[in-house]
Parts: sequence; C-alpha cells; structure tokens
Amino acid sequence: MLGTDRCVVEEWLSEFKALPDTQITSYAATLHRKKTLVPALYKVIQDSNNELLEPVCHQLFELYRSSEVRLKRFTLQFLPELMWVYL
Repeated sequence: MLGTDRCVVEEWLSEFKALPDTQITSYAATLHRKKTLVPALYKVIQDSNNELLEPVCHQLFELYRSSEVRLKRFTLQFLPELMWVYL
C-alpha cells in the first residue's frame, strides 16, 4: 500500500472520531467528494495483512449504525468486497 493511500485512510479514521454529533450530517454530505478515499479503502480491505483493516472495518460498521442514510449508503459499496475477502 502506498504511503499516500495510507495517509488518506488514517485521516479518514481520525476525522470521523473527532466529529461532534451535530456535524455528522454535513460530513456525510461531503464524504462522496473524497475521490482518493474509496480506492484506498478497497486496497486496505483486499490486503488481509494490513494493520488498518480492523480499524477500517470497525469504522465502516460505526458508519452503518449511524442514523444518517448517506453514511449507510457509503458503507454498502464495500459490502461485496468484504464478503469476497471473508469467503
């Protein structure tokens, strides 16, 4: 995994944890604009030895459990890949 991809994923992991509940809706609205995030997350998911895999899966689970529909939709795009890696 490239250093830039790693930085993108680490930034994504830390920024959601720092968000207050009042800003989750605006965060969900801007998440689709992060063009480098989705490919970087796919690289993490596809590498079972990546140390970021567990935090990424945990964060995707937290996003899915959110009441914000756009966050749920964001996580659903990774479901086929997660199932493939699991099987």
